[in-house]
Amino acid sequence: MRVVITGGAGNLGTKLRQHLEAADWVDSIVAIDVKPFEVGAKSRVVIADLADPNDERWRQEAQAADGIVHYASANPAPNSSWAESAASFDMTANLLEQAGGGTKPCRFIFASSNHAMGGYKDAPLPADGRLRMSTPHISGTRYYDVDGYKWGAAYGATKALGERVCAARAAATNGRITAVSTRIGWCQRGENLAHTIAGSGGGDRGETDPAVIERNALWYRNMWLSNGDHNRLMEAALRADASKWPAPAIVVSGMSNNTGMAWDLSEAKAWIGYEPKDDIWADLKKAGLA
Repeated sequence: MRVVITGGAGNLGTKLRQHLEAADWVDSIVAIDVKPFEVGAKSRVVIADLADPNDERWRQEAQAADGIVHYASANPAPNSSWAESAASFDMTANLLEQAGGGTKPCRFIFASSNHAMGGYKDAPLPADGRLRMSTPHISGTRYYDVDGYKWGAAYGATKALGERVCAARAAATNGRITAVSTRIGWCQRGENLAHTIAGSGGGDRGETDPAVIERNALWYRNMWLSNGDHNRLMEAALRADASKWPAPAIVVSGMSNNTGMAWDLSEAKAWIGYEPKDDIWADLKKAGLA
């Protein structure tokens, strides 16, 4: 498989690229980013501007790809402005237009985010307490940042709309493009250990209500996605048999197997064979922290 990874120098792009270097089913990796960086023997770096639909440097790579994992964005943080979020959406739409060159099958993995459903941190959960593909969007997460509460409206909305444009493009190509939008949880830089997840997500400064503090702690911790599970999720999404899906584009939750979380992993397990091995609460208990 010839795999293109956008945002190849970033946190998640680096983790997946290093994982795929050792995969015998991957023939070559093209890592796209806006700045130079070092890669392994199986990878090649392409410097390109994904927001420019006429940039041939990335266009030809997308056209030749068997699989594209799209992490790149103008700003990968919830404080993303509307202008940055619009540029990120442009990148997604541009890539989808070129994926597979109009003739060959291509698997498109869109790195969506828990922020696509972030409103459920504060809004009531569905009646069964589960968040899945069919759950109505409440995008954007309310969080505290230095001088008060903020709402990641633009970032969350871009992720929700990205999921929808993936579905539209997959349908328009009659399934030549098959797409998996993965609502990625909290995957910290580096080792990404369970005990370094802040229980508040940095969101309790200035908060005094104990019930809110407890709710936030559960929400943020239950979003944990370990490094190993992140790589298992993306590998499963790249290799899954789309004939088992309800549509040529699907949306799955991308968390570790965290006990008691609202995120439903049953669809990811059934549709792409995702088998997470880690649980934040088991790890915290083992460390004497829960």
